[in-house]
Amino acid sequence: MSRLLGQPVHQCYVYPDFDAALEKFAAGGIGPFFLLGEVGGMGDYRGEQHEFSAQVAFVYSGDNCFEIISPKPGGISAYNAFLDLNPHGGLHHIAYMSEDFDATLAMMKDAGMPLEMVVDMRDPETDFQIEIYCEPVGVENPVLYQFMRPGLFDAWFDAMRDTAANWDGSEPMRDARPLMAACMAENAA
Repeated sequence: MSRLLGQPVHQCYVYPDFDAALEKFAAGGIGPFFLLGEVGGMGDYRGEQHEFSAQVAFVYSGDNCFEIISPKPGGISAYNAFLDLNPHGGLHHIAYMSEDFDATLAMMKDAGMPLEMVVDMRDPETDFQIEIYCEPVGVENPVLYQFMRPGLFDAWFDAMRDTAANWDGSEPMRDARPLMAACMAENAA
């Protein structure tokens, strides 16, 4: 898809056991992991609002960013639906930047690869559309596409990548929030 969508931002793997998933990735010697802990909120999944909660971490290997998510059991979300079909977990989505979601979806349709929106994430205060998740039309148990707005988290992803490039093996599990806050404050200035 890079020929149409550009360089991926990250690949996301969803697993039922967060700690086991981190151990699986750490066994490859990559790190450090940037843990967001448990995140949640309201999201539009298949046209209906549902509360969701998940544990989330990011880790880089070179320029490749991996997101690891474990949703709270029993929830209604794209992540829970994925685990219903894939109980052991695996690749859930590949993320790309998009300045105009409608234009990106139209481009994919024109290229013969129509996508259907599955998740619509908006800022709860402004209703601004932050990101969407889409699935290829007519594909059973597909890998999803995540489209993100550029700018909002760019500096944070860059900082995680740079930290991983110079990582000496110490502090393999880190709280992601201070780095995220610092990058977003710097971006806002």
